[in-house]
Amino acid sequence: MKIVALSKEEFDDFAYNHKYSTYYQTSSYGDVSKYDGLNTFYIGFVEDGNLVGATLFLYKTIYLYYKYAYAPRGFLIDYTDRKLVKNVTKGLINLLRKQHYAFIKIDPPIICSERDRNGNIIYFSNTVNGILNYLQETGYRHQGFNKYFENYKPRFIAFANLQNDLKTIYAKIDNEAKKIIEEATNAGVEIVQDKDGNIDELYKFITIKNKRRKKRYYRGMYNNFSINNKMDIFFINVNTDKYLNNMKYMYDKESINNEEYANLIQDTSIAAREKQTIINNKMESDKRLNFYKNELIYATKLSKEYPDFITIGAAFTIKHNKGVELIIDSYLEEYLKFNPRYVLLWELIKKYKQEGFMYFNLNAVVGEFTKENLGKFNTLNNIKLKFNATVMEYIGEFDLVINDRIYTKFKEKIEKK
Repeated sequence: MKIVALSKEEFDDFAYNHKYSTYYQTSSYGDVSKYDGLNTFYIGFVEDGNLVGATLFLYKTIYLYYKYAYAPRGFLIDYTDRKLVKNVTKGLINLLRKQHYAFIKIDPPIICSERDRNGNIIYFSNTVNGILNYLQETGYRHQGFNKYFENYKPRFIAFANLQNDLKTIYAKIDNEAKKIIEEATNAGVEIVQDKDGNIDELYKFITIKNKRRKKRYYRGMYNNFSINNKMDIFFINVNTDKYLNNMKYMYDKESINNEEYANLIQDTSIAAREKQTIINNKMESDKRLNFYKNELIYATKLSKEYPDFITIGAAFTIKHNKGVELIIDSYLEEYLKFNPRYVLLWELIKKYKQEGFMYFNLNAVVGEFTKENLGKFNTLNNIKLKFNATVMEYIGEFDLVINDRIYTKFKEKIEKK
């Protein structure tokens, strides 16, 4: 086993078609990581003159001259090949010990299971236990089968399959989600793709959700991934005229219904039992009418303040290989009543299906599937899984310790950053 330095071009050529190919293992992502204060290097694993593996490493000094390295989403190797895993590990320890690395972290996208929206296992890998056991035997310390966001990257990811025709994809979406999408669209929620790289506007929304990273990080994302049209930015608007007109329509429609119920109540020819049903319907209509009245007042005010539209959210995606990943979407909390995320997810599913991608990565969910255990993550899981998403459970994080004393002393400090 030889470990060799790779140029960015050599690395990308190998990484793109690998089984575990991911945008995290690209030179573009490596270049972006410098905005997080991380350095990079690219190495390949060579056996008998053939490149059998590679990885991007992000690294940082943690104490004096000691460093740690992170291979985002793991090495690009065949983890079922025990000899290869052993040789790669031995070679890395020998190489990185000389360069004063305390430990290596990996989190390969090795699938443990696939689950449906209710958490039921629909597939379990027959190789994952063997891989887990051998990695541990080889010296990797598994960080556990956590269910939330304890790791660098989430263990549970929701994927929407785009390989069926659009009609079939839509048919499999939860009926409640379809209704919400229709109502939100009628209320004026619109998704607009940005063509100008408006990072300033995007960042205003990102900071609602993630204040850790600075604007330069996202500008770096755009500069690196937009070169080959790999990054899309979207803004979520409410068309205030459409919203106002819709509320007028709904209010007028309910007013007519309400008046009909009122007239029926006065009709002495209707039997008492039937009349009670009418009274109950009238009471429900009163509630709806009051709701639409308040919405109409609000829509009128909003239309005056924002005559054309108001931007209530933003999102961006990264396209890689055969799929697309939703990196982040964020909204002004006061406008969540419009249910913008439902419209965003459906519009992106349509867009990327039409562009020929095979899957849409809706990103992280948590590994709990009952309302009682979901807690504050109920909305996160509930919305994404309504889109007939399959949940992939990954194997998790591993630390390969090279210097136990430094690792023990500084691991917790590193994890908090």
